[in-house]
Order: sequence, then C-alpha cells, then structure tokens
Amino acid sequence: MSHNKYIAILGRQPELGLAELEAVVGADQVVPFGRAAALVSSLVDIDRLGMTIKFAKVIYEGALTDLKELPIDIDQLPFGEGKSPFALSLYGVQASRRDCEAAGLALKKRFKQRGSVRLIQPVSGVAVTAAGLKRNKVLAKGFELLVVVNGSHMILATTVGVQDIDAYAARDYGRPARSAGVGMLPPKLAQFLLNMTPAGQMVADPFCGTGVVLQEALLAGRAAWGSDLEPDMVEMTRTNLQWLAQQYGEIPDWNIQVADARNVTLPVGAAVVSEGYLGPALAVAPGLDQLRDIKQQTAQLYREVLKNWASQLPNGATVALCSPSWRLNGTWHHLGIIDELPKMGYSLMEFAHATTPLLYARPDQIVGRRLLLMRKS
Repeated sequence: MSHNKYIAILGRQPELGLAELEAVVGADQVVPFGRAAALVSSLVDIDRLGMTIKFAKVIYEGALTDLKELPIDIDQLPFGEGKSPFALSLYGVQASRRDCEAAGLALKKRFKQRGSVRLIQPVSGVAVTAAGLKRNKVLAKGFELLVVVNGSHMILATTVGVQDIDAYAARDYGRPARSAGVGMLPPKLAQFLLNMTPAGQMVADPFCGTGVVLQEALLAGRAAWGSDLEPDMVEMTRTNLQWLAQQYGEIPDWNIQVADARNVTLPVGAAVVSEGYLGPALAVAPGLDQLRDIKQQTAQLYREVLKNWASQLPNGATVALCSPSWRLNGTWHHLGIIDELPKMGYSLMEFAHATTPLLYARPDQIVGRRLLLMRKS
C-alpha cells in the first residue's frame, strides 16, 4: 500500500506534462507510470499545471486485478451526503466501454454498505472527462476512482483535482481584445512556459501580442513586463490586463510598451517568457522552396532577438520561448538555430523523464510550436 503518494494524469502530449512536473516539484519527485501518467511524491495544486488534466491520491498500488474485484478499502473513499455521484475512469487498461460500465456497476453494489451512489459513465471511451466531472458535480458531492495500469502494475487513486476547463475558456475567449492575425497562445501553454522559470520572479515578454503570457503571470502572482513591435498589440494587451484586474481583483504590477524585441531593453532580474513570431499563417503545407525561404527569414529574426537578450541577461537567467516548426509530409522541420544557441550564450534545459525536443501541436496542425527552454550560460 502506498502512503502520501499521488498520481498525475497527463494531457494529450505527456512529454510536456512530465517536463512541467519536473520543473515544479523536481525530477527526483516524479516517476513516469505508463504512457499517460506519473507518480508524484507530494500534492500539487492542479491549477498551477497547464499539462496535467487530473491529480489523484493513490489508495492502492500493486498487481493488476480483475476490474470487477478491485482491491478497495471502501472506508477510504470520500462519500458525500445523500446520493453521491461516483465516476470510474480507466487509463492504460485494455478494456472496452462495456467493461468499464460493468466494473462501475459492480463497484456500485459494493458501495451500498457505505451509502447510495449514482454512477457517472464516460460519454465515450473509458474515462470521464473534466467536463463530465464538473457537469455532474462529482468532486463536489462525490468522488472519482481512477484505475491506472502499466503492464502488470496497477494504481487505484481518488481524484483530488481536475483541470478547470471553464476557467481556461474564460481567460481565453472572454478577453475583450483578441486578434486572429497573431498566434492564439493557449493559457495552459503559457502556464507551462511560466513553470519553466523560477516561481515569483518577474516575467518579461518581448513578443507580448495580446498579453496571454502576462495575464497568466499576473494570475500566478508575478509582476509582468511586456513589449511588442505593433502599437495595436500593445493596446490590446493593455485592454486585456485592465479587464483582468476587473475580473480577478487586485493583481501584481505590470508595464507594457512599444518596442522591437531585436533591440528592446529588458527589465533587470526578469525571466523571459514569450511566444516569438511563428511566421506567416499557412492554410496548407508549404512547398520545400517556400519553407526554405520562411525558415531563413524567421531564423534571422530569432538570431537577432536572442543575441540582444543574451547581451543583457545574467548567467543562469531562464528563457522559455515558443518558436515555429512546420509539418511537411508528416515530418517536422524545425527552425535550425539549435546548434547556434551555445555561441549565442544559451544552453537548453535537460529533463530526466521528458524526451526533447518538446513540441506543442495539434494532430492536424501545419505550424507547431517548438519549445526552447534555455538558460543563459
């Protein structure tokens, strides 16, 4: 039996979840468990994590058993008042939706000795989504039981936190100033980038766009400074951060100005967190000649930007930067400046459990984001 151990269910791109957990709690506190989960030695507030969808407390760790005969101590389960909503979710389990339903009904019969429960079934697959948990008030009035399997090894856990998809949507689509002309940086990816830098340190975003990174930094209690070459973007950011203060109350200090990232003066002592220019918007994959031209022009911009920042940052300063990658015939083509980073004064962060390069992209996306996580050396 495991005590004081937790398990994180990672998002669509598990490598990012592993890297984020390493950065937040330390590599020695994280043990990957199968493809989509990781054991964590301490409780982490899931609202801090952009790449974890569920966080749960382990109640059993051992050999794989039949789903209908799970080794559960019913007294450990957090039953609510009245008829408690109960969800069963399976990860890494070779089981059908019918198997999941049968296991849930078998557990429901066992739970009668403690109280009445209402079984919440997955809408599809064998795991209840964050939306399903919230809609049925599962964590507020009942509980979710996770079965996570890696080979012949099984973890049972009760969910203590789930990704707040409504809060992300409000911070993304609820902002008054948005632009389809620039990359829509998801708030959870901004959270990930911020988690790659020391907590509490001021955040500088020299490609601030409409201010998503600055928004997430302020919500994390960190002072924020931003700039952008386009005055319209600066005004959008200002509007959005003013809106943020109205929505969320008092927030830390922030400053925003018009400046070119290639010659901007960074604030002293700040960590740089940003999404750089991702190149032209592409509705279809480019040809090789077009891609070569795009890469050459974009790479030159990044060289100038990174050299400017390196001239100002002290050794050990962190930079978390989204750069573009392009998918062509099923293969990702990166910017091509990685080998130049040491000469510019940067070293890439290394992770014990996450395999690099780290790339954030949807399955159908032409332009993805390669995550350059660096330290000034």
